[in-house]
Amino acid sequence: MSRSRPPAPLPDDLPDAVRVLLTELRELRSASGHDLRSLERRTHASRSSWSRWLGGETFPPRTAVTALARVCGGDRPRLEALWDVADQARTAAAPETAAPETPPDAPGADAPGPAEPITEEPPPEAPPRRRRARPTVLIGAVAGCALACGAVGVLLGTTLRTNAQEAPGPSARHGASPAHATRAAAVRTIYRHEVVERAKSWHPHAPGRVPYDQAGSFQGYRADGSGYASMALGLPAPGPNSAALLASYCDRVPPARLGPGDLVVNATGGPDAREVMIFERWTGPSRTAYWAYQQRRGYGTDHLVRRAALIRDGRHVGCHPRNLRDDPVG
Repeated sequence: MSRSRPPAPLPDDLPDAVRVLLTELRELRSASGHDLRSLERRTHASRSSWSRWLGGETFPPRTAVTALARVCGGDRPRLEALWDVADQARTAAAPETAAPETPPDAPGADAPGPAEPITEEPPPEAPPRRRRARPTVLIGAVAGCALACGAVGVLLGTTLRTNAQEAPGPSARHGASPAHATRAAAVRTIYRHEVVERAKSWHPHAPGRVPYDQAGSFQGYRADGSGYASMALGLPAPGPNSAALLASYCDRVPPARLGPGDLVVNATGGPDAREVMIFERWTGPSRTAYWAYQQRRGYGTDHLVRRAALIRDGRHVGCHPRNLRDDPVG
């Protein structure tokens, strides 16, 4: 993977969140002009490690993502948030029995491990003498074990009761976290017509539209594209970002299966490239364009026509929110 040779395609079996993270890292490295040799000189990782990470062969450690952001001038908080979501997604997709992989650049990862301690066996003719346990010591050990087990049981019971009584509140942090996957299972069901009606409540393409503002909020949700879509879908405020929407709240679908309330998401690129559209309907049977609701940067809440070719550009992804249901018939 060098300046003169384009990077190889990522493996097909990567989770969506991991693919989003690696695509972002590869584009950042390419835009900065650094090759693998340059990254090796400026970080503590070898060229082979960077090749495996950026090629999707192994998952990069969080420290590598932070180092790449520093060297290439990337958005460190955003990349670390993408790493959090990707790590949670790959952990959920991995078999439960799989042993955790040691990062190739971890201390001692490429060096032989410490030698096993050598224990000499006693000669057969001189077996070690066994000491008879004193009754008082044995009784004290049993009593101590019983007390310890009782304390652990009380502590465990208290923890379980506390967890059952305290539900996690909505995250106020701008960025994704592994908690999004837990909350996704508790999001209420919503119907397609409800999503469209909620999208209209921000007065799209009208004088009363909500201005676009990544740092601002409206009705408790961020006033950007992912915050607007989260509001329409009834997701926890202030709303997950585009990467978390794609990784924890949606399933990919082909363009032909898009319906009212589905999303078209681009979670890659810089802040001026990422966007989320709420799909409404196709403009005609040819499906060359569609109507969408979008919190558009530089304008605000909009109801506009988007070209369907965007869904096939490799960046924009059609996805179906997991809490979205078809409207009941009749």
